[in-house]
Amino acid sequence: MTQSNATLRLALIGYGKMGKEVERVAIDRGIEITARVDIDAPSLSVEGVRTADVAIHFALPPTVLNHVEELAKLHKSIVVGTTGWQSDRERIQSLVRSSGIGLVHASNFSLGVNVFYRILKEAGLLFDRFADYDVSVHEIHHKDKVDSPSGTAVSIANVLLSTIKRKREILAGSPDGKIRPEQLQVSSGRIGSVVGTHSVRFDSAADSIEIVHTAKNRTGFALGAVIAAEWIKDKQGMYTFDEVLEDVFNQKR
Repeated sequence: MTQSNATLRLALIGYGKMGKEVERVAIDRGIEITARVDIDAPSLSVEGVRTADVAIHFALPPTVLNHVEELAKLHKSIVVGTTGWQSDRERIQSLVRSSGIGLVHASNFSLGVNVFYRILKEAGLLFDRFADYDVSVHEIHHKDKVDSPSGTAVSIANVLLSTIKRKREILAGSPDGKIRPEQLQVSSGRIGSVVGTHSVRFDSAADSIEIVHTAKNRTGFALGAVIAAEWIKDKQGMYTFDEVLEDVFNQKR
């Protein structure tokens, strides 16, 4: 999936495992990397950030708001792959709007996961008709992941809440006693170096159906983030990655 992007310059905000994989994918597509910022850097004082067209952010959640403020002042568009910043969403939306930059965000930039969301939406609409089926979400990640449940698991839960009317709230973690019928349990596991596994189980007295996405490595996440950076370069406003993919799919038809 090599692409010529000699004019696109990227700043990598967060140069951990994901940042390094984004760099590899970007270089393969002919993109120039102008800056590499540490994953826990409180500010963006690296000179190369000023010469970038777009920044890709895979760092720590507490850094997101401050980094968006700095990038907005520099009029740099942003792809935010970091999760756990939604409490600052209104402030970030205001910064994007007032500065005229573009921002793409997602709980998961994997192309496969975003197709997974669409499959689950259709499944939710089908199972909404059959009250005998209960549903739950479970995710497993590596032992160093800082948020739980994962942002992807929360996104999956929200897809199910929007399609299965009898489910109206998320129950994160282990229940303390009986689960109420309107609760959707979202559970987590942390072990070893697992990149990410998300499963949704629809269960009845008669049978069970399980839909699973398993990430084999970080390449899919990195490719999605780079595609988002290519797309947002000359745009303004705040977008989800689903909106990016919808536009890309429409262009390819």
